[in-house]
Amino acid sequence: FFGDRISGDGADAVRDIPPGGGAVVRVGAGQRAVHRDEEGALHALSARCTHLGCLVRFDDAERTWECPCHGSRFAVDGSVLQGPAVHPLERYDDLGDGHDGPDGEGRR
Repeated sequence: FFGDRISGDGADAVRDIPPGGGAVVRVGAGQRAVHRDEEGALHALSARCTHLGCLVRFDDAERTWECPCHGSRFAVDGSVLQGPAVHPLERYDDLGDGHDGPDGEGRR
């Protein structure tokens, strides 16, 4: 059950996420699923699947967030594409730690 938490998937920093890519990044004591669109804007979501709380992973080929536990799939905006999850991933206006600029460096 802990495999989703120790997989090593994700970026060390938001700045490591390329355009069109996504990664789960640590924000304080929590984690965010962060996607960088083709224009460089960041979109932050809860990294916890709304089905049973496993951590989602970004699928670069499909450009979707996927839950490794039970197969739920979410669009980059957090909407449900495939269950068993029935609720979207929670959206965040920023990353909660100053990483709200398109370069991922945050405001200073």
